[in-house]
Amino acid sequence: MIAEKLEYVQFQNIIVRLLSIVGLWTKQNSSLLSRLRIHIYLTFLVVPTFGTINYLVANISNINLAINSLCSLLAFSTVIIKGMSFIINRKDVDELHTILDPYFYELMKNPEMSKQVLNKISTFRRLPKLITAMLMTGSISYAIGPIVSIIHQIRHKLYPIDFNFIYLTLYPWEIPRNSLIHFLHFINEYLSTSTIVLISPAVDSLYTYYMFQTIGILREMSYRISMFDEKNCDFEIRECVNKYEILVRCMKKIQKVYGAIILWTMNTNAIVLCIVMYQLSHAKSIPFFALSLCVAYVCLKLTQVFIYAWSGSLLTTESERFRETIYASRWLGNTRLKASIIIMLCQRPLILTVYNLLYVTIDMFMKVVNTTISYYLLLKTFEQGA
Repeated sequence: MIAEKLEYVQFQNIIVRLLSIVGLWTKQNSSLLSRLRIHIYLTFLVVPTFGTINYLVANISNINLAINSLCSLLAFSTVIIKGMSFIINRKDVDELHTILDPYFYELMKNPEMSKQVLNKISTFRRLPKLITAMLMTGSISYAIGPIVSIIHQIRHKLYPIDFNFIYLTLYPWEIPRNSLIHFLHFINEYLSTSTIVLISPAVDSLYTYYMFQTIGILREMSYRISMFDEKNCDFEIRECVNKYEILVRCMKKIQKVYGAIILWTMNTNAIVLCIVMYQLSHAKSIPFFALSLCVAYVCLKLTQVFIYAWSGSLLTTESERFRETIYASRWLGNTRLKASIIIMLCQRPLILTVYNLLYVTIDMFMKVVNTTISYYLLLKTFEQGA
């Protein structure tokens, strides 16, 4: 059990480190700079977003150039939505930390309870590292081209050095080549890439952290209900009802913070996966490095959707198990408990929803896959019609 506790501490440290870097792990006494850090990161994305939109509009008739610029635009917009959602709902995020962290820490002090709540901690602990590693690998592979070009020019003494941009951009203002303005745009695109690498893993990993804590509290409640007797039944039921009310309030806050993020991630990842499939189907020859990059990119997008869907399914499953535990508890023949048990059974299970449009379960992952295939077939139909 000590190993599981250490894993949870490692899991929490990873989350704190990721959020602290971008200024999302803040407290009441945090400095103004810490709270403004996320705003600074998001400003890096503004200029390349304008350049990508302008490039997309200018090349809308060229499907290959258009879909390449669309991928970059979706990446920028996804990070902007994640960052803005946390800025707008920062108070709710801070309250979630205040509610869940201390209570979960108290549960870990009890050896019997920690055994219940730390189940599957190894899987959850690896998810932030997996997301971060995949994003870093993809971003480095994507952004290394201009660096290699600069090194090549320096080795062959080709001056002045031409700083190629990372993304397909066409800025709506004049940028003279080899000027200070050109160099600043070049640096800003690398800062934008760093923003993507830092914000996305932090936001996605925090979601898994909240889900693990909520699931752990549900397990603790199930354990207490299954073990109560006539002496302490009133106290245990009262405690579980109070905790369930707190969890319902926490779920509303999580839905408020992550609703737009999950909905946007579902739709944009389906579009991106469709674009990658379309490009691969039209490539006459694919270098091994390019193929590996495409496979890694597809795995990243599928992993992001799967993490949201899988965590939501675990929450729903644990909530249903809690209801089953209530029904199977020692209340038959006890008229004093019957009313309380019936009221608890009438409560709706905890199911994460997105604006009352869909349930965040593993079925959501299958919907994204099906949508990707539908988009691809639609794109092929337009291509044949042209």
